[in-house]
Amino acid sequence: MKDPITKPIKQAMVGKDDTETTRREDYVHKDEEEAEGDPTSPSRWWFSSTLFPLLAATFGPLATAFNICALVMDWRIIVDPSSTESTGIDIRDPDWLDAVNAIALFTSVAANLMLLAHITGRISFPIAQPATFILYYLTSFLLIGLVAAAPAHLELPAGEDRTFSQAYYYAIISAAVTFLLASMMVVTALGVYIGRYSREFKLTVSQRALIFQTTTFIGYILAAGAVYSKVEGWDFLDGVYYVDVTILTVGFGDFSPKTHLGRSLLFPMAVGGILFLGLIIASVRTLVLERGTKKVTVRMLEKARQKALTKGDLSSGTIQVRPGKKRNIAKGATSELGRREQEFNIMREVQQKAGKTNSLIALSLSAGAAFVLWFVGAAVFQQAELNSQGWSYFEALYFTYVSLLTIGYGDFYPQTNSGKPAFVLWSLLALPTLTVLVGSIGDSISEGVGELTLWIGNHLPEKAGALKDLKNEASKTKKKDGGGFQEAKPPGFMSNSSGTDEESQSAEGRKDEESKAQNDVQSAGKAGKHYRRYLIMRQIKTTVQQMDATPPRQYSYAEWTWILKLLGEDESSSKKHRSAEATEDAEDAGHSGSKSWSWLGRNSPLMSGEDEPKWVLQRLMDVLEKDLKGEGDEHNDNETQKGLDELNDKR
Repeated sequence: MKDPITKPIKQAMVGKDDTETTRREDYVHKDEEEAEGDPTSPSRWWFSSTLFPLLAATFGPLATAFNICALVMDWRIIVDPSSTESTGIDIRDPDWLDAVNAIALFTSVAANLMLLAHITGRISFPIAQPATFILYYLTSFLLIGLVAAAPAHLELPAGEDRTFSQAYYYAIISAAVTFLLASMMVVTALGVYIGRYSREFKLTVSQRALIFQTTTFIGYILAAGAVYSKVEGWDFLDGVYYVDVTILTVGFGDFSPKTHLGRSLLFPMAVGGILFLGLIIASVRTLVLERGTKKVTVRMLEKARQKALTKGDLSSGTIQVRPGKKRNIAKGATSELGRREQEFNIMREVQQKAGKTNSLIALSLSAGAAFVLWFVGAAVFQQAELNSQGWSYFEALYFTYVSLLTIGYGDFYPQTNSGKPAFVLWSLLALPTLTVLVGSIGDSISEGVGELTLWIGNHLPEKAGALKDLKNEASKTKKKDGGGFQEAKPPGFMSNSSGTDEESQSAEGRKDEESKAQNDVQSAGKAGKHYRRYLIMRQIKTTVQQMDATPPRQYSYAEWTWILKLLGEDESSSKKHRSAEATEDAEDAGHSGSKSWSWLGRNSPLMSGEDEPKWVLQRLMDVLEKDLKGEGDEHNDNETQKGLDELNDKR
């Protein structure tokens, strides 16, 4: 991320002067942290460079697991008329089917290993990437060929109630998932070959942890299914289905352990599986709701900023924050400090608008995904169970709803050989989808309650009794959260908002603190370098304490004025400032090449994509490091010169 304080400005305020080549070259050399925090990094490149490899590495082991399910059981079965479709006599598969199925499993495992080796840097891109999608495609085509040839070449006994087993349908699912993953990796490779991003996957440690967790979780389901099939005398695939239903806490009741050993093993099996499930849910929430949303949030903020500038009248200093709501920078500004504060306040409004838009989009997408999973899943299960149980679409809709919420009454559950594999896949997809939806709903409700509380604090009349207490509580919330974000006072700066009677200070105290603030600001600029370092260290100590605040802290303009003073910037001076209508090209920097910037510019600290305390801490440490290094270099130069002088004197 380009630093608005210490690095040259290279991009235009509105973005019209950016070239595609420059943006592409910048993105190629960014890691995941920088890419998701840069508003100029295109989201579509992030999807293909980061999301697609993450999905392939996460769902690749799932496709391999389904391939194992397709191999270990015979594809044909003579159904027992007195039992469900999955119970009966297996018909031995021909050797050629087992051989091809085994080759498909080998290529699937090899593709996953190649992808993992590339992600961990063990094998280079030119070897690993083509090998990965070629092996994925080969796996998919082998399974598709087997599935297509099965009806014609696998004879079923005449006059018997015969059908294909669960293994046949697992092969279909594995082929479809593998083909989709191979296509994703082709898109990723294409982006590298045309120079859109680097050859190294932009995966963070937490994303790689999710890959490991899902791989282990899938292996755990297969292993537990194998154990229970042995202990309870079930088919292996019924054991996998039972473990999936148990760990996901659905519990239909169609399968349950009957032996003493099976019931005893349930204790560690269920606890271990649910722990794995909790880890995956936490990782999905972190990646999708926090890190994944961060990328979208930064892009939404950049679009909102550009729209505010382009829809307004920059020649007159008018900015359109939202339709019907405009702000004028020049109006009422009697000084450079006042003008900059207006810019800052407008940027805060743009942030709020972008945040609300992003929340609405996140909620809409997660709700849309859940509804698709619900309604499309109902259609799949209705067709799978139509001949066996005669489900109507409404009954299938009821079943998927009860299953999606992990209620599991047990009045409806899949009994066919096609329904059970479909449920295993569907339930594993429902897990992250429901996690994201619940998180989005929770965030939206929390924001709504916060806004309602602030509205009460602003509009509730001052009356005795319960109303006064409610207004005081709302005022405390406003002071604490700062409209959804916490605001911390810098040394000496006072908030303009008044608190409750218990929290208010005397006028004398306010004057003393404001006087101290002015002295601190003057000290930062005029005092000796040692006292300035003390002020920086004091601010670093305060900032460290603000790092873990929830919700993240947002600084007021007074706080930013103090912080920027410590960084060597003066908000009251226009030397390094530019107006909203100015461009930010390096050639047009102005002031003899000084690095000028605007609060409404792309390189504003509010556009960094980082939590503000993190941004501040990094810059304060950089300034302190540079200052100390400069003093050290100066001391070394003096010592060197002193030594040379002594040597010359001896001569």
